[in-house]
Amino acid sequence: MKFILILLVAIPFAGFMQGMQFTVSANNESITISPDDKGTHTVFEIKNSQSANNNLLTIHVVNEEIDKDWKRSFSIYDNDDNAIKDFVLMKDGSYCIKLNELINRLHPQQDYIIYTTALPEDPKQAMLVKVARRPVCRIRIL
Repeated sequence: MKFILILLVAIPFAGFMQGMQFTVSANNESITISPDDKGTHTVFEIKNSQSANNNLLTIHVVNEEIDKDWKRSFSIYDNDDNAIKDFVLMKDGSYCIKLNELINRLHPQQDYIIYTTALPEDPKQAMLVKVARRPVCRIRIL
């Protein structure tokens, strides 16, 4: 009887464990990351030799957790905290950068960090919000 009681209590909480996730992909490789994970410890490696002209580095957001009047963005930064490149919003929670443009700006074997931010779309409201970047993951060109 105690086993059944524990099972019934655990089932309702299972649905709350699924939160927002980011899937980072390029060259038929992908990783899925939760914002609660330590994004600066996860490294997504991109092979330079496989980056043809039409390949993309994409981030797909699932279970978005912001209000509809807010917008999410993604950017790549170097280790000195300089912005390198912003991702472009496509549709359905997908953001991308052309790999050939990115590889021309990044040094091989050096780590870069993808960060995400969320701000109100209204510029006046956005000025009142302190921007907090969250690390998604590190990327490295091989």
